[in-house]
Amino acid sequence: MTDSAVEQIRQANAKLRAVISETRNALAGCRTFSATDVRAIAEPVAALQPIVDGAEKLRLMHPELDAELETYKGNLEEIQVALEQMRVMLTVRRGQIAAARSHVATLGMWSATLRMTR
Repeated sequence: MTDSAVEQIRQANAKLRAVISETRNALAGCRTFSATDVRAIAEPVAALQPIVDGAEKLRLMHPELDAELETYKGNLEEIQVALEQMRVMLTVRRGQIAAARSHVATLGMWSATLRMTR
């Protein structure tokens, strides 16, 4: 159990680190962030849920899991921060798009008014 649990945690940590990196790239404007990225976060978290549910007992029985679980916890905290930053960025972008739409609508009205005066 311990070897497979350690391996599962390591795999989840590796996947989360990759997702964190991709999320940081999206925040920097180097790539897009999509539903695929959200699924990439959910998959390792869901896979480790049984281990996390029994983590307290597992840590007592197998202290070697402690470091891997702490790394997992750190990864989850980091992805939470990155997702919050992504949420803020998307909120700002939505505001920019709304302002641009308003600007286009105003230009349309000005254009229509100009055509009527000719």
